[in-house]
Amino acid sequence: MEKDYIDYLLDHMAKRGVNIDMLMGLIRDVGHIVINSSDISLKLVNERLEHLGWGKNVLDEKGLQLILLV
Repeated sequence: MEKDYIDYLLDHMAKRGVNIDMLMGLIRDVGHIVINSSDISLKLVNERLEHLGWGKNVLDEKGLQLILLV
């Protein structure tokens, strides 16, 4: 089942312009943000990702949820 989530995530993020090499770093950064935050929202995660150099609104709700599942 986890493989399905990973496949969905790869496909979804590729459509948003994030390639597989970048995706590993994005997953890592989202993980750090989530671990260090008591309240998680798409807006908060995107703001912190932008601060890390990922650009504006790199994630949508579906992308965030898929990352949290893997």
